[in-house]
Amino acid sequence: MFLARKLVLVLVILTALGGSAAYFVTRMGLVGSAEQGRYLGWTVFALLTLLSLILAVLIWKNLSSSLQQICAQLKHFESADEIGMIMIDERDELAELVEAVNHYLTRIEAKFRQDRILQKELEIQARVAETERCQREAVIFSISQAVLVTDKYDELILANQSAEKLFQFELDSSYRKSIDQVIHDDELVELIRQTRRQKNTRVTQMFERLDPQRQKHLSLEVFLSCVLDYQDEILGVVVVIHDVTAEKEIARMKDDFVNSVSHELKTPLASISACAEMLEDDEASDKQSRQELNSIIREQAQRLNRLIDNILNISRIESGMFKANKKNVNLTDLVRQVISAMRLQAAEKNITIEQEINCTEPLIFADPDMIHQAIMNLLSNAIKYSHSGQSVSVVLSQKNDQHVLLQVNDNGAGIPTENINQIFEKFYRVRQNCDLAGGTGLGLHLVRKIIETVHDGRIDVTSQAGKGSSFSLSLPLCRQTEPVAV
Repeated sequence: MFLARKLVLVLVILTALGGSAAYFVTRMGLVGSAEQGRYLGWTVFALLTLLSLILAVLIWKNLSSSLQQICAQLKHFESADEIGMIMIDERDELAELVEAVNHYLTRIEAKFRQDRILQKELEIQARVAETERCQREAVIFSISQAVLVTDKYDELILANQSAEKLFQFELDSSYRKSIDQVIHDDELVELIRQTRRQKNTRVTQMFERLDPQRQKHLSLEVFLSCVLDYQDEILGVVVVIHDVTAEKEIARMKDDFVNSVSHELKTPLASISACAEMLEDDEASDKQSRQELNSIIREQAQRLNRLIDNILNISRIESGMFKANKKNVNLTDLVRQVISAMRLQAAEKNITIEQEINCTEPLIFADPDMIHQAIMNLLSNAIKYSHSGQSVSVVLSQKNDQHVLLQVNDNGAGIPTENINQIFEKFYRVRQNCDLAGGTGLGLHLVRKIIETVHDGRIDVTSQAGKGSSFSLSLPLCRQTEPVAV
């Protein structure tokens, strides 16, 4: 505005001066010398030209100063990476132009500020989404069951370590691959696709598969669920695979346990009931017959009591409810007590018990009643499965500075190689040896629990069918920090 006004003013002045010069030149031409008129005209022309140049230079300097000031402020804004207002004198020729530019910059700054706020909100949402994704993955990875997640194109997008181990693949190299390229199980792949096509939110199915690593049949319970968005569109399918092999095995073992206990309880109860009925009906007419029946009742009652005690002891140990009454025990004395108690049973079968003590007064920190029962079970089995005229040996020696070794050896029926790994299971009895002696199949299982679970020891067996067996108990010796029983 000020620049336009100055230009108009200059034009007015120049016009006035030009008009005056023309007037005087004309007047001089009329009244005077033409030479003077020409001189005056050139003088006026030169003067006007000089004034115009001076005015142009002044205006140019003013404009140049304003432009330099504007450029300096713009460079500062650029270096500071910000948008600001250009400051200039209101009387400056470029004031209106700068005002218009500032108005435009103000709108741009407001727009950038909104964009920054929106960008920060998006960044916060992205971080929250990433955190939630990591949490979901952490939850999935922590699940013990195998988990697979596919998208709407049946491509694998997530799996945990259990799934990788079960189906033998790596997620890093299988990410975004078709599920049939990752899992080589046509039935499961088809079930996943069917769940997606039908939009099923809950599908359960049982699979029986062979584990190639352990060569063992697996029972797998598969849960499938189609994931839908708020518009009921398919996002993918979540597959959870629960290995119920152990649970089915436990259920089978429970059934076997109940059946075996029922069978073992029925046998002595039937004998007791039969003898009681004979006594009641006066079928035992003489004293000797009555004593024999009473003896049978007493033996079967003792057998029943032992069975119940074994079951209760095993149950207490496995549940962690058993509290051992441990103290310093001289194992030599304990072994001699067991041998003395079993000599009568051995004599009935014409079997000799030999003992060999190769260490001096070994002390163990143990529950004496439990160790007594464990040694008695081993010695009783050795006598049961030995033939008349044979011998059974009990050898006690110091294994090393920390353990003592107790061995019970016999030359009896022995155990077939294929059955050795099963003899410590509940109610398990070697079929070939069932005719030699009765039993519940709980004795060796209880011995292992007493030695390994309660006393941190170890039990081992070496045997050969028809040549006898050798059971070895390794028990830790007393430490100096353990209290001495008074």
